[in-house]
Formats: sequence, C-alpha cells, structure tokens
Amino acid sequence: MPQKVVSITPQIAELANQLMDDITSRGLSPGDRYLSTAEASRLLGVSTAAANRALQLLEHRRVISRQQRKGAFILDYSEDNQAPPLHRVHFLTHPLYMRTEGMGNDHILLGMQRDLPGVHVQISFLPQGDETTLVQQLIGQALAADSTDGFVLVRVSCETQRLVAGSGLPAVVFGAVYPGIDGLASLDRDMDSVGGLLAEWMLERGHRRIAYLNRQIVLPGDNTTMEAIAGVLAKAGCPVDSLLVRGLPSDSQASVADLKSLLTRPNPPTGFICRTHRIAENTEAAIVRVGGDPNKFDIAVCDFFSGGKDECRFAYPRPIEDDKQQGQHLARLLSSQLDGKAGPAQHVVVPVKLQLPGDEAT
Repeated sequence: MPQKVVSITPQIAELANQLMDDITSRGLSPGDRYLSTAEASRLLGVSTAAANRALQLLEHRRVISRQQRKGAFILDYSEDNQAPPLHRVHFLTHPLYMRTEGMGNDHILLGMQRDLPGVHVQISFLPQGDETTLVQQLIGQALAADSTDGFVLVRVSCETQRLVAGSGLPAVVFGAVYPGIDGLASLDRDMDSVGGLLAEWMLERGHRRIAYLNRQIVLPGDNTTMEAIAGVLAKAGCPVDSLLVRGLPSDSQASVADLKSLLTRPNPPTGFICRTHRIAENTEAAIVRVGGDPNKFDIAVCDFFSGGKDECRFAYPRPIEDDKQQGQHLARLLSSQLDGKAGPAQHVVVPVKLQLPGDEAT
C-alpha cells in the first residue's frame, strides 16, 4: 500500500504564490507597477523581511523587476517564457533535521531560483526507520510524470542515495556521498578543514583533552571531520586518549544527562567540538548543571544555521560562500544533468573559514 508523502512548501514559496495570485486576480500586465515591500507585507500579513524575500523570489522567477527608488514592475511572465527545465525539486530529509539544524533555508531557495527560475521546491519528509518504500514511491511518481523532477538529498541513508542514483533522475547530495555509490553529484563544505580549523583553535586555547560530540547516526562527512581532528592532535604530539568521541541522542534531556556523566569523570575534556548547534547548547547546559566554571571550557560547533539575526555564541567554520551561492550550486549541478550528456558526477566543495564569537562576518 502506498505511503502518504508528508511534504511542505517552503514559506517563502507559499508567500510568492500568494503574490502571483494577486497579480493574476488583478489582471496586471507587463509594465504595470507592483507592490512595495511594505504593501506586500500588509497584503500577506507577514513581516517586511518575509515579504521582501517573497518579492525577491518573484524577481528571480522573472515575474517582476525591482528598481531602486522606482519600485517593482510586472514583466512578461507568460507560461512559455517561465517553463523551467525542471518542474519540481524534492528536498528529501528527515523532520528531525528541519527542527534541529535549520533545513529549508529561504536563501538557498532564492539562490536556486536564480539559475532555475520558476522551479517548484518541495520538502518531503522521510519516515524514521525504513524509508525505502517511500523513496521508491517518489521515484516512481517522478519517472511517470510528463515533466522532469530532481532531488536534493539532505542527510539521508545510504539506501536512499543508492536508490536515487539508480533512478537516473537529476539529483544532488547536500553533504557527502556514501562510499561505493557512483553517479551522484554533491555539494558539501570542506569537512576536512572543518575538523582541522576547530582542532587547531582548541589547541591554541590550551586544551589538551578534547571531545568530538556527534549525532548517534554517523554520516560520511562526520568521519572526515573526526579524522581531521585526530590528525591535528597527533601532529601536535597529543597522546592517543586526548580525543574522546561520543554519539549523543537527539533528545536534549538524554543528551545533557550523557554529557554530565562525561564532565564528572576523572580528567574530563575541556574543549568540545560539537557536530550541531543543538549539541553545543546541550553541552553548555551540562557544564552549568555540574557547576563547572564556563571560563575553563570552550565549545565549537561544526554546523551553524542561523534562525534569525542572533549571532552564534560558539566558534564555527563559516562557508566562504553564502546560502544563496550554495543554492546556485545546487541548481547548476541539477541543470548539468538535464542534457543527457552528463559526464562523471560533479562534486563541489565549499571552503570554510573560522568564525569566532563576536567576529564580524565578512
């Protein structure tokens, strides 16, 4: 029996679709003036920031043109002109990553629309446990459709990567490809530099006992990061037991309890390299609960996805290219697979630089 696909449309796309409905219902023509950001904000009932991103999306779709001090104007957005080479892009991921690591970034979507204007983006959630049946169902629907669909795979299982690779559909792994799987393009940060930069920073801060705190589910990029950390420590002459590796549960209460036991053991680590921002926050909470002096500990995070304007309290490796540029990479990697002449799978690695708390992003 087919499984029900639980999917959402990113909010920015929903808002842009509401603006498209407004343009159609009012019968606006090319050259007509359109809403300002403030007017769009009132129409949609959202903040001006959200309204501005929705207008940007229409601009990338070539529905409107926005000119400084002059406003927005309708372009010729007839269906013939707007038909994208891909009809839909499915982001396949697990709900957990939407909650804890900020998947579904508006700016990534904006970047994709620059190179694939008009493409529909859909975030489809994979079930916990056996996801094979649902993935096969999505692939079957895509292969049976008259238009072409593509896939972006965000921290999925090895089995899912293999199924999508075998389908022949345009696909990109947003992260690392599992060993032994051929034919999948990928976009990932330089995970070797992620581990190396953070380990070097920890040594500079005087830490000689470091914990690498990962999720319980280990992905290929995690191994690269951990090996880089171990390599830096070995090069610095640190003893073998200077690096502790821990896989933590996704539940925050259980994670904090696990970390408390780590902090109260003899000779505990004083430097913590955390795979996610949530793990870093749990580490901070555990230090407080055991009565530790925060000044004796340093916490760094491998990933940081901003949910707003707040600065990250932890050191982290920031990609040199912003989210829009990464979205453009995803679009180009998908587009390169559409002409039927694609060569070996392409792999784009985004360089990173160390971002410290209080540093101004450049």
